[in-house]
Amino acid sequence: MGTTNAAAGYKLPGTNLIGYARYEMGIGESCRLAARSLERAGIPFGVYPFSGGCTSRDADVSLEAAEIFAPEFAFNLMHVNADQMPVAYDELGPGWFKGRYTIGYWHWELPEFPDEYAAGFRYVNEVWVPSEFVARSIAAKSPVPVVRIPHGVEVNVAPGMTRGWFGLPERRFLFLMMYDTFSYSPRKNPDSVIQAFKQAVLQFGLPADLVIKMNNPQPGELGRIRRVTEGIPGIHLIHRTLSRAETNALLASADCLVSLHRAEGFGLPIAEAMELGKPVIATNWSGNEDFMTEDNSAPVRYRLTRIGRDYGPYRAHQMWAEPDLEHAVYLMRRVVYDEEWRRRISGEGRRTIRGFFSPEASGRAMADRLARITG
Repeated sequence: MGTTNAAAGYKLPGTNLIGYARYEMGIGESCRLAARSLERAGIPFGVYPFSGGCTSRDADVSLEAAEIFAPEFAFNLMHVNADQMPVAYDELGPGWFKGRYTIGYWHWELPEFPDEYAAGFRYVNEVWVPSEFVARSIAAKSPVPVVRIPHGVEVNVAPGMTRGWFGLPERRFLFLMMYDTFSYSPRKNPDSVIQAFKQAVLQFGLPADLVIKMNNPQPGELGRIRRVTEGIPGIHLIHRTLSRAETNALLASADCLVSLHRAEGFGLPIAEAMELGKPVIATNWSGNEDFMTEDNSAPVRYRLTRIGRDYGPYRAHQMWAEPDLEHAVYLMRRVVYDEEWRRRISGEGRRTIRGFFSPEASGRAMADRLARITG
């Protein structure tokens, strides 16, 4: 790999943006957000559409005009997580790396960065991360600089996609819970949202419905969710992959986003809902702590627990949050009935995201860091 000043001799301070640019999943959206931030900052870039054997739908062609298939710039910005860096190196080949300054934009969702991911450091000169939570986790084991560069969040809603587009009721308060089955259901924790909603509706008669949006629905998980929601009134299950435009419209159609996650690297749907001026109820732990406060959202109390068993890369010995369901129920009731409070936190949430987590803010952070590297 190159040295810290590997890019200093280049006259064009541009970036080869490498990532799952066509894939409709969180890390693909991360790459697309980076492109928008680079553009707002006036940083030249080209996009290499990395695949890495991904099985999510690859129908997003919004960056197709910017695609490149050979390196053009001094920097590589790789929206490819640490465990996939060897795969990316094999796909791209050494020509993409030699003499260039490579930055890995990595996500991770637990306090301890896995030792088995350490091989990823061999391919990068530094690591960018979206939140302080991820920064602490990775920096504890990193031999290279770790820099927080938040996502640039901006949600554009096309006209015409209203609740009717999704078959949702027009005159009903709608909670929305979104998750990707590839991100592991126990971490995203839809069951706690369902339990809290069930209690709010059946015990307290809350006049509201719950929309559960599943991305990459697997037959086993879909069947399980259908079983646990059976007999609960007001459940709407959307189990198809949506386009970005549809996802934005669904967020805009909801009255409140609920995320009783056990861990998040950033919490992109939470930030997106806040950018739209929606109230958010979410576990007050991990990546979303960077932008959620009691003044701009509804943080849910929690206790830290050991995971207790392995879920994919999330090992049994690690810790994550167990949200307080009674507190979640209280907040769900309050957000429906307390209109003044709902409007206040929604407005503050929008100001927070648009002020500090916009594409412009993210782009400035990128430009400042690149300028420091080039010296």
